[in-house]
Amino acid sequence: MKKKILIKVGTHVLGRKNGRLNYNRISDLVDQIIQLRKQYDVILVSSGATKAGKEFCQFENEKDPLIKGQMLASIGQGRLFQVYSDFFREYSIITAQALLTIGNFRWKDSFHNMKSTLEGLLSHDIMPIINENDVTSYSESSFGDNDQLAALTAAMLNVDLLVLVSDIIGFYTADPKRNPKAKLIREVKQITPELLTLCENSLSEGGTGGMLSKLKAAELATAHGIPTIVCSGKERDCLLKAASSKTSGTYFVPVNEKKQLSLRGSWMTTAADMKGTISIDSGAEKALKTNKSLLAVGVTSVEGKFHEKDVILIKNEKGIRIGTGLANHGHDDVRKWIRAKNKPKGVIIVHKNHLYTL
Repeated sequence: MKKKILIKVGTHVLGRKNGRLNYNRISDLVDQIIQLRKQYDVILVSSGATKAGKEFCQFENEKDPLIKGQMLASIGQGRLFQVYSDFFREYSIITAQALLTIGNFRWKDSFHNMKSTLEGLLSHDIMPIINENDVTSYSESSFGDNDQLAALTAAMLNVDLLVLVSDIIGFYTADPKRNPKAKLIREVKQITPELLTLCENSLSEGGTGGMLSKLKAAELATAHGIPTIVCSGKERDCLLKAASSKTSGTYFVPVNEKKQLSLRGSWMTTAADMKGTISIDSGAEKALKTNKSLLAVGVTSVEGKFHEKDVILIKNEKGIRIGTGLANHGHDDVRKWIRAKNKPKGVIIVHKNHLYTL
């Protein structure tokens, strides 16, 4: 079985300064993907639908920016897919389009169908090209940017490498477009709250994601044991270099071992609708890693409102995500036990049969 690589390409990589698509760059990226497909199953997440739409219409009189963006995307998505398909057809490669929303990940049945469909396409040597369904998305159902879509898809498919292709060569100590003293960080071993503060979520015109979104995407992927690379699409052979660990960009080291989870476990650790978060002490963390249930005595704090059988996120003392599970009790009871002078013994907050660690 081939290893899997998921590649996400940003809007600015695909566009020219005049607002049109850069067909030469798209052709070059496709050429590199063709070479990678000799050894890997490749999944492509591509932005650029709105920019493609601007080649046909501008909608200058439309006052609502959301509706304007959705109209441009509805026109441009077909065009963007056509461009990719034409280049892949030169190599006799069949392409398949998948337009997704966050709801496809949050609901278990949809998640399972989506995972099975994409894996089926790969098994038949068909090239999946994924984007957010901008036309039907709204604030509560939107990823915000395709970095998050890429990370969720990477975790769902349990890929072996996530490559985030940007117009900046990697992750810096500051925004290099604003601060000439910013230094490139070649390797990140763990994404900490301190590292997140280095990011300025600057959104250049025409895009929706900045380095902060890429850092959060890398955080999700590396927690699932997936090494992640941020590199520049302007660098020659950027995809080939990333696959061979010769990138000039930033390499994010996976913080956990990659696991082959069940469909239910994959859904719960990736994108289930989390109703709350609980933090646990080091003793409880050790217990979870030895396949034991989470007891009330090990819980240190609770965030959000959840009820019995809701999916909740579990973090350790450092605030790092370590797993998810189905709550055995509601948030009110858990908070009451935390405040109690004598914490109850033996009360199970998440049973080991409904708990998945990363």
